[in-house]
Amino acid sequence: MADVLVWVMERRVVLADRAERLRKKLAEIDAEVARLEAAEVVIGQFGEAERAGHADDPAMAEELERVTTAPGAGGMLLVPHREPGMDHSALPTDYQSFLKIAAAAS
Repeated sequence: MADVLVWVMERRVVLADRAERLRKKLAEIDAEVARLEAAEVVIGQFGEAERAGHADDPAMAEELERVTTAPGAGGMLLVPHREPGMDHSALPTDYQSFLKIAAAAS
C-alpha cells in the first residue's frame, strides 16, 4: 500500500510541475496574441488614416517628436549611472531636491 501512496504522490508532484510550466507557456502565448491584436489595430488605423490622406499629418509628427524626445522616452536615462567620484550635482534638479529632503529627515 505504501508503494501506491508514494507513486500517487510522485505523480501528483510531476503533474503539478507540468501544469505550472503549461500555465506559464499559456501566459506567454496570451501576451503574444495581445501584442499581435494591438499591432492589427494600429496597422488598421494607419491604413484608414492613409486612405483619408491623414497619414502624414504634421500635428501627428509634432506629437510623435514630443513623446519620443521627452525625458524618459524610449528608455532614455533620467538619472545617470553612478560613477566613482560623482556627486549629487550630476543628478537632475528634482532628484537633488529629493536628496536634500532625505538628508534633512535623517
